[in-house]
Amino acid sequence: MSDTDSRAEVDLPASAATSEAGVDERPMGEHDADAPGPSSPGETRRRRKWSALLWTPVVLVLVVALLAAGAAIGDLFDRAPGENSVDVGFARDMSEHHAQAVQMAMLEFDRGSDATTRSIAQDVALTQQREIGVMSDWLSGWGRAQTATGAPMRWMGGTGSGTAASHDMPGMDMTGTSSGGTGSSSGTASSSGTAAENTARMPGMATPAQLRQLATLRGHSLDVLFLDLMINHHRGGLAMAQYAAQHAQRDRTRDLARAMVLNQSIEIDQMQEILVRLGAPRA
Repeated sequence: MSDTDSRAEVDLPASAATSEAGVDERPMGEHDADAPGPSSPGETRRRRKWSALLWTPVVLVLVVALLAAGAAIGDLFDRAPGENSVDVGFARDMSEHHAQAVQMAMLEFDRGSDATTRSIAQDVALTQQREIGVMSDWLSGWGRAQTATGAPMRWMGGTGSGTAASHDMPGMDMTGTSSGGTGSSSGTASSSGTAAENTARMPGMATPAQLRQLATLRGHSLDVLFLDLMINHHRGGLAMAQYAAQHAQRDRTRDLARAMVLNQSIEIDQMQEILVRLGAPRA
């Protein structure tokens, strides 16, 4: 027998034979755990869920960036109202008009005797002070001064003077009296004092002389004079708000003006009824 035949007849160990053949004869379940295999439906869903969670912050950042870009572009095209615009003039003059209403309302709330009148005074003070804040924020955002020099009411399309503007407001004059009634405020300012003391800065506003008289009263007398002055004050404010509601450039300006018209019209009716109940003539 040749050496070749002898080597051919030598039996190799089973393990070696299988290794050389490349066959893995390990029992089932003992294969390498890292070997890839088909994913189960549950595992696929979990992978998709984690993938969505990873992408969510990216999507949110993109959305915020798009919104910010849109707002910036909007600001470029939506320019602030001009210095002589209805929006700016209304915000300035109505803030001043409101400030006097708050001043009178606080006097009534502090020293009046009629509970309903004091409640209305409180509502006037809170509402109009809040609106002053809103309009102040507008002016700041538009880059405009809070007050303007010169005569008020020029934004209402008149000749530029407050007195001329009042001619277009039925029942109003610059002495702070209403032509429709004989309330206690009529004649108060005209009986004494200088022209400046007896002239209101804007239609409906009380004169300096009337404010001083209001500050000296208490109880029933204060209730009656406050109601008379505030009804007149609201009438002047209504004319301003109605004009702004029709001619302002900004939606928010027109919306606030319309709300003022509605609220102050209701309050005028309420105050007229209280005057009658208190035994005073309607304003």
